[in-house]
Amino acid sequence: MSPMMDKQAALQDFFDSYVSGRWQNDILLIDETYKQQKEQIDSSFILAFDNACRLASELQEQGLKGHTQYIYISLLRTSFMENTACYRIDVYDNNWFLDQEECFSLWEADFIFHPLFDRRAALETQKTDYARKVTSMDIEQMLLEEAELYHMLALAFMRSRVGELIQSHAYQEMSKHPNLCIFSGEYKDRSEILYGESGADA
Repeated sequence: MSPMMDKQAALQDFFDSYVSGRWQNDILLIDETYKQQKEQIDSSFILAFDNACRLASELQEQGLKGHTQYIYISLLRTSFMENTACYRIDVYDNNWFLDQEECFSLWEADFIFHPLFDRRAALETQKTDYARKVTSMDIEQMLLEEAELYHMLALAFMRSRVGELIQSHAYQEMSKHPNLCIFSGEYKDRSEILYGESGADA
């Protein structure tokens, strides 16, 4: 880094040198991890989904929740502070976010995000070359922005498993609205449809 750089230039130089484009190489690592742990990874996702559906069924039997219309799988960005990629699987009736009965389970997608977490320690060391113009908070923000790329990989994984999710026993047993949709995105934020029943209104 040139000592003449201001903070903004230093941040850009740091990003270009140590962060930008690294995710492309990480795809190979993620793919290899998945191949080695496929059964465990698949089963953990399906189990988390089943747990949410099972809880919804219990609430429906108690008359506390209506037919399931929305299942929302959301990335919890706060989990990044603890070096884990946690997705929350929420089950809602037709009231959507106004559904008062909390019904969720958690799934960790660390197999996708672990290269990003591993990079954090190295970045903390590399920032010392930038004379305090790059802080730990700056690094955290860069990693959060990069996480969008890894989230896209997680979306592809989830979409590939939808067929198994909707065949699971807990999902089949749960009372469902004809227009049920499964979404994924960020918690109570923008999302993408992973699955929609016939006639579903996104």
